[in-house]
Amino acid sequence: MKMYKYIHYLLGFSVIAQLLGKSVSNRKKCLAKKSSLQQPISSFVGTWSSQEHKTRWLLKITQDGDLHINNHLIKGSLTSISDQQLVFTDHYGYKLIAKRHENNTLSFYDEADEKNYLFVLSE
Repeated sequence: MKMYKYIHYLLGFSVIAQLLGKSVSNRKKCLAKKSSLQQPISSFVGTWSSQEHKTRWLLKITQDGDLHINNHLIKGSLTSISDQQLVFTDHYGYKLIAKRHENNTLSFYDEADEKNYLFVLSE
């Protein structure tokens, strides 16, 4: 009878240990992903302007990964980022791809409109 108690306690502790281990590893993965997104974003942060098609466009990228076009927040999230390219997926599932160039310019591809835009860093 006592042996059953010990077996139940042992099984209970092993289940709890597994759950805690998974929780800690998931938290570490989330923190690593968040910090990896924050580091390369600094080269994209700022206000960018374009005067293509007789219309002035303002693109603002914040340190938090928010995207504003003409002062309107675009709903969505960053899906990938590197030193040269930032990919933002809007709430409709379309990708907005920004590529940083050496001369403070940014090419910006809008998948929904299938158009490329050229932006210059203004702030």
